[in-house]
Amino acid sequence: MKLKDKVAIVTGGAQGLGEGIVNCLAKEGAHIAIIDINGKNARKVAGEVQSLGRKALAIEADVTDNNKVVKAVQETLDFFGKLDILVNNAGGYPSGYLEADPGMRIVDRTEEEWDGNYKLNLKTAILMCQAVIPHMVKQKSGKIINIASVGAQLPANLLVCYTTTKAGVVYYTKALARDLAPDNINVNCVLPGVIYTPLWERLATVYIKQRPKAKEMTPHEYFVNSVVPRVPMGREQTPEDIGHAVVFFASDEAKNITGQDLAVDGGMAFV
Repeated sequence: MKLKDKVAIVTGGAQGLGEGIVNCLAKEGAHIAIIDINGKNARKVAGEVQSLGRKALAIEADVTDNNKVVKAVQETLDFFGKLDILVNNAGGYPSGYLEADPGMRIVDRTEEEWDGNYKLNLKTAILMCQAVIPHMVKQKSGKIINIASVGAQLPANLLVCYTTTKAGVVYYTKALARDLAPDNINVNCVLPGVIYTPLWERLATVYIKQRPKAKEMTPHEYFVNSVVPRVPMGREQTPEDIGHAVVFFASDEAKNITGQDLAVDGGMAFV
């Protein structure tokens, strides 16, 4: 196993993409702290990890709140005694953001939309890194994997606040990698492509309302018929596809790889 007895934190690990990442890490031998705002789901996923023979800790916390972040990291250290891997997966779309007028110009996006997307998609990664890095520096080792989005490379008016903050995650990754290289800490970024998660189900529901020709479709049918065909390889990605990339970056096989962004998107970024 590539990650035998390593200890990882996965934020937003209670469902969708995060759950896939958690399962891939656990299958490679990692013990995992799942930090999520949905405590019930976090406990369910922790049970899945334990069923694989690994240790697991479910922590209900809002990682946009620095006090809760610091407390969650300390709980992890108290429970496991160490921390080797941080996966910053928490993120998404703020409430009401997707429901805005699809024809709205970028300049008309509100301060609340920008702030909400920053808090969910970039601030969460920054706060988690600030809480974890001192421990990794002390032990002179660590792996940080930030989850961005292929949207960081594909401009789109409707999701501009989201994609801009995800692009910020990519830049933050590169800057942090250079800063932490002398401390033997690797920092890399994975850019997922199109994956049908609860977040994408919400987005598809909004798109259906905006497109009369799609009104008879279910969210998943819309996704399969309208989104997947845009992928050059002709198939959607899975949470496990992203999990495998995370495992690679977290393993010794990637010990000399840092500051990189890897798009797992079936070729979308090159269209």
